[in-house]
Amino acid sequence: KRRIVVTASAVHDPESPGGAQGEKAALGSLRGLTEQGSNFEMVNGEPFNADKAYKDSKLCNVLFTRELQHRLEAAKSRVTVNCFSPGLIVSTGLFRDQNQIFTKLFDFAATDLLKVGETVSWGGGCLDYLATNNDVSGGGLYFNSPPGTSKYGEAAYGKQFSVSNVSKEAQDDAKAKQLWKISEKLLKLA
Repeated sequence: KRRIVVTASAVHDPESPGGAQGEKAALGSLRGLTEQGSNFEMVNGEPFNADKAYKDSKLCNVLFTRELQHRLEAAKSRVTVNCFSPGLIVSTGLFRDQNQIFTKLFDFAATDLLKVGETVSWGGGCLDYLATNNDVSGGGLYFNSPPGTSKYGEAAYGKQFSVSNVSKEAQDDAKAKQLWKISEKLLKLA
């Protein structure tokens, strides 16, 4: 099977536990892209906010996944594309701009004490599962698992780590198509 796997995150959904913290993912009318072009700060046209930019980027990844799957199906391709959330992995470079003492304490608390964080190997295993496992079928899907699922090891792939619903905004096929077309234009592909 030929597959494309895109990394997203549960924070793309403002109703998820991580997505509900701080600024929420929301692309609005894509005004930043349409009015500011390649010099945009935020997709929705607002001033830059690092937390929201990360969440918006993951929402864009889900919309990209769904639109690419539609295009592959229309072209009668046998390639599938899915996206996934590897979970909260504090020990990656994601928190590189935070105070290092805070990062180490947060990693210890999230991963070892509260058991809501995931390991780097778990995140890689999620990608491997989606790219190679014969039990994965269909495309345009989003895979996720409850926080702390890495404690179940590889047995969680296909069980706790499985197809999940995307956010309301990520279900907007018209917005996915519009984002694709704007991106093509900005990249001078259309």
